[in-house]
Amino acid sequence: MRVAMCTTEAVPFAKTGGLADVAGALPLALKKVGVECFVTMPFYNSIFKKEHKFEKIKSKLNVSMNENNEEFFDVLVSEIGGINFYFIKKDDFFDRNYLYGTPKGDYRDNGKRFSFFSKAILEVLEELDLSVDTIHLNDYHCGLIPVYLREIKKNNLPNKDFFRNTSTVFTIHNLAYQGIFSKEILDYNGLGDKYFNIRGLEFYGKINFMKGGILFSDKITTVSPSYSKEILTPEYGHDLDGVLRSRQKDLSGIVNGIDYVLWDPEKDSKIVKNYSLNNLTGKKECKDYLINKYFNKEYIDNPLIGVISRLSEQKGIDLIIESMKDILGKGYLLIILGTGEEKYHIMLKKLKKENIGRLSVHILYDDGLARRIYSGSDLFLMPSKYEPCGLGQLISLRYGTVPAVRDTGGLSDTINNIGSEDDIEAGGTGIKFKKYTPKDLLKSLDTALEFYNNGRLWNKIIKNGMDKDFSWKNSAREYKKLYSS
Repeated sequence: MRVAMCTTEAVPFAKTGGLADVAGALPLALKKVGVECFVTMPFYNSIFKKEHKFEKIKSKLNVSMNENNEEFFDVLVSEIGGINFYFIKKDDFFDRNYLYGTPKGDYRDNGKRFSFFSKAILEVLEELDLSVDTIHLNDYHCGLIPVYLREIKKNNLPNKDFFRNTSTVFTIHNLAYQGIFSKEILDYNGLGDKYFNIRGLEFYGKINFMKGGILFSDKITTVSPSYSKEILTPEYGHDLDGVLRSRQKDLSGIVNGIDYVLWDPEKDSKIVKNYSLNNLTGKKECKDYLINKYFNKEYIDNPLIGVISRLSEQKGIDLIIESMKDILGKGYLLIILGTGEEKYHIMLKKLKKENIGRLSVHILYDDGLARRIYSGSDLFLMPSKYEPCGLGQLISLRYGTVPAVRDTGGLSDTINNIGSEDDIEAGGTGIKFKKYTPKDLLKSLDTALEFYNNGRLWNKIIKNGMDKDFSWKNSAREYKKLYSS
């Protein structure tokens, strides 16, 4: 079985979010379960700054976007852990400081960029004779690939035989980001007015690339079973719930994993002291380091909450800010790391000045600090408004930091709720709350505090979480079954 993984970002080459972690780790896990997989993605010139070797294997390939426009590009390849990464190099589209847009907004030509990217991928597969059983597409940036495949097969184009037995799987990582563009994009990408209708790409007078992936792929997945059900409702469907319900029989959810080699408190060189499931003594040193560096030392025994997040409404930052006074009033310390919307930067900086010694705020992303927060915190807070899967709670489990999460999406699927001592003995791993309100958030933290004050029970919760297996091997097996279907 051979699979092409199509993505706009992948670790270790380019990353803005969880998609990169998935696209970098899943192919390696698939290889271990007998699926041959390679990755296709854009070539960003910033990649040259990293220590990887690239070989140019094709120059000046071209795709005809429409009758009057051909786009030329090069193809490079690099190999990581036995996985080939094929890069589409077109500087006009991809030699930029950011992947999708600046902090002020998306690039205006994203419709052109990802129309080209989708069509160029099919050209690369054929030109390099990379016949595959399945093309695995990720998010709206690849949403036109199944549409172009439909055109090839339906219109008996010369490359029809090459793609005759090729199926498509489309994974929705976050339904909120859909790739919505003006109708004129159909002139550029050559698909024309025949797709400007309710059964095609039309979406409230515009064009929706995510809709293309949903309607024209053979199978659709999300990154957790609960999220695959939630997006069928108006509350979570972002105006595509009706389209998704029309494909419900082909929709499923597979929980993301994390790389258990990359995230390992026993070997992590960036944390203060290594520790393991069988020897947790180093975890206290990790906490002491954070307290001594970022808080008043008098609070050395207070429970410490860590937040590592994009600072956005989706991630529940509003809820944290609204509840801040009460969280700190309960005796918690709070350390926050992340970037996002400017309004949250301003609010959090103000709160930090008002709560010196109890609140530590870091408006940046720093991998080393992130790891020290995962290892040194007692609780990891994720009060997401919605969460397709979430990786933070999986990493926190791995590092023995108890998650306190909202009961939604992937957080529902990956955390076993604790409400009593019996829940702990039955394998409970974290505290969940249902309603998106400060009251419910604070109530969950009261529950956490009750167990934190009982050292034996808290230690048991930590070990329950560390004993869980959210490595990629289980998810890879599920994807293999899906490809085979």
